[in-house]
Amino acid sequence: MRQLWTRAAVIALTAGALSACETASAQYQTRPGQTPGAPRALGTPNFPITQAEPAVTPPEPSVPAKAPASVEQDAAPPITQPSLGGQVSSQPLAPLPPPPEPARVEREVYQAPPPPAPKPAPPRAVVVTQVGGPVVDVTGAPKIHVVESGDAIDAIARGLGTTRAELAKDNDLEPPYRIKPGQKLKGPTTRAKAYVVQGGDTMFAIAKRFSVTAAALAAENDLSTGAAIKKGQKLRLPAGYKDKGPTKTTVLQAAPQDTSQAASAPPPAVSRPSSRPAPSQAAPEREPAAPSPSVAERPTTTTTLSITGPVVEVAGPRRTHTVKAGDALDAIARGLDTTRADLAKDNDLEPPYRLKPGQKLKGPATTAKAYVANAPDKLVDIAKRFSVTPKALAEENDIKVGSSIKKGQKLRLPSGFKDKGPLKITVTTPAPSRPAPTPPVAAPPEPKPTVITPSTPQPYRPSSPPAQTYPRPSAPVAAQPINPPTASRPIIESSAPPTEAEIISAGRGRFVWPLRGEVLSDFGPKGTGQRNDGLNIRAATGSPVRAAAAGEVVYAGNQVPGFGNLVLVKHTDGWVTAYAHLSTTDVKMRQQVMQGQQLGAVGATGGVTEPQLHFEVRYAPTPKDKARPVDPGLVLPR
Repeated sequence: MRQLWTRAAVIALTAGALSACETASAQYQTRPGQTPGAPRALGTPNFPITQAEPAVTPPEPSVPAKAPASVEQDAAPPITQPSLGGQVSSQPLAPLPPPPEPARVEREVYQAPPPPAPKPAPPRAVVVTQVGGPVVDVTGAPKIHVVESGDAIDAIARGLGTTRAELAKDNDLEPPYRIKPGQKLKGPTTRAKAYVVQGGDTMFAIAKRFSVTAAALAAENDLSTGAAIKKGQKLRLPAGYKDKGPTKTTVLQAAPQDTSQAASAPPPAVSRPSSRPAPSQAAPEREPAAPSPSVAERPTTTTTLSITGPVVEVAGPRRTHTVKAGDALDAIARGLDTTRADLAKDNDLEPPYRLKPGQKLKGPATTAKAYVANAPDKLVDIAKRFSVTPKALAEENDIKVGSSIKKGQKLRLPSGFKDKGPLKITVTTPAPSRPAPTPPVAAPPEPKPTVITPSTPQPYRPSSPPAQTYPRPSAPVAAQPINPPTASRPIIESSAPPTEAEIISAGRGRFVWPLRGEVLSDFGPKGTGQRNDGLNIRAATGSPVRAAAAGEVVYAGNQVPGFGNLVLVKHTDGWVTAYAHLSTTDVKMRQQVMQGQQLGAVGATGGVTEPQLHFEVRYAPTPKDKARPVDPGLVLPR
C-alpha cells in the first residue's frame, strides 16, 4: 500500500512541474536557419528527471501563475506544489527486491559399487596317518622258569623248548644239576616283534595302535612312560598285543586366502557434491579382475593303507628228521632240541630204538608267525607286504594262489619273510575345472534429476515398487515314488572269532581259578566228534567253588541236561563263566557276586562218575556277537 501512495505522489509532482514550465514561446532558442513553429506538447517521461531553471523573461505582474489542483487520496499525505520560479525535483523510486534465484540442485556422481570380496575357499578334508611304522622281528627276552618243589630239569627243559644240556649251559649248572625251589632258570632267547618308531610318534600313540597300555610298553623296553623316543628306534611289543594298524584321522584344513585381488583392487572413489547441475551419465561398471587359482583348486593327494592286519603267533609244523646211515637217536634228539624219551614217545619207538635209513622222525611242535587277514585282502598283496612270493605263501598254508581270503583267516608266513608294513597307495585327484566367467552387466543409467523451483510446483507422486516376476512352470511337476534300497546283507552280522592274542589281551588279569586241583580234561577236541569247551578239575566232594570274577548270576539250577547243578555268571565286557556238576548251589539268579565268593560245592551231578568241576569261559567281543567258548588257560593265571 505504501508503494501505491509513493507512485501517486510522483505522478502528481510530475504533472505540477509540467504545468509550471509551460510558456508561450519556445523553451529552447531556435537554431540558425530553423523556422519557428507552433509549440508542441511534450510527452510525460516514464523515468525520474531533474530539470534546470529555464532562461525566460521576467513575467508581467498582471499575469498571475495559476496553481494546479491537488490530487487527493484517502488518508494520503498532502503534496506541496513548488513555486513558479522554484526548482522542480523528484524522488527516485525504491528499488524492487531482486527475484529469488532458482534453487540449485546438488547431485552426486554415480559411482560403481566396489567389487565383492572374494569368498573364502572351503576347507578340504585331509587324511593324516600316524604311527605308520613297520613291525619287525627282534631278539626277545629269554624265557624264565621259577623252580617249584618236585620239578625235574628234564621237564623244565621241555617246557622251555630246549634240551637239558643247553639249559644247564645257559644257567651254569653242573652235574648232577641240583636245583632249589624259587630258583629262576633262564631258557633260550625268543623271537619277538618290535615296532620301528617314525617321526612324530609318541609312546601313548604306539600303545594305542597295539592295544596295550603305555606302562606295559615302557616296561617291556626298560623305559619310563614319558621317555623320549627317536626315529628308527625299535620298541619290543608286549605279549598279547593286537596290531590295529596305523591310525588314520580325517581333519579339515582351511585353504589359504587369495590376496592377489585385494592387493590390486583400487581404493573406493569419494563422491563430492557438484556446484552446478551436470548431465547425468551412467558410470560404466568396473570389470572384476580375473581371479587367480587358489590353493583349494590344486590337485588333491590322498594316501590309503591296505594289508593292515596284525601278525600273531600260531602253532607251526613239527620239525622232522630223515634218518641216515649211522644216525643215533640221542644225536637226532639234540638236533631237534628235544630229549630221547620225548622223541621216542612222539614217534612210538620202543627200546632198543632201532632206526632205519630213510625213516622220518617227528620232532617237537614249533611256533610260527601268521598274518590275520582283513576282508578286502588278497593273497598277492599279502605276499608283497611280507616280501615272499604268492606261491610260497600258498604252499605254506596248503591253498592255491587264486584262493579267496576270508576276514579273520590266519595265514602262516614262510621262513625268511620280512614285514615291510602296510602297503601305501597314493591317489592324486585332479582339481575341478573352473566355470567360464560371466560377462559383467552394465548398470542402468541414472534418471535425470528434476529441478523444482517455486514458480513451477510439482505435485507429490508416490513411487510404486518394482513389479516382481516369477517364472511360470513349463509343465506340472509329478511326484516321483521313492523306492527303499534293497537290503544286500542281513541286519545282524557276526564278526570273526577272536584270536588267541585278542583273548589274552582282553582277559589278562581278569579271572582267578575257581578251584585248584588236577585237570582231568583240558580244552579242545577229544576224539572223533567230541570236544571239551572248558576244563574238568578233580576235587573232593564238598570243596568250595568260587567265582572267577565279579558279576551277576544269570542262571542257577539243574535244568540243563548233562551238567547237573549249574551256575552261570555274567561279567562285564562280554565275558561269561560256567560252573557245572555242583553238589549244592549257594547263590540265586540276579544276585551280584564278588570275585572269590563261594557259588557252591564240588559234586558229581549230571553225566559224570566222580566228583569234579566243569568250568567254562565264554567271550563275545561285541554286543552283536554270540559268546563263544574260549580256552580258560589263556586267561587264568599260571
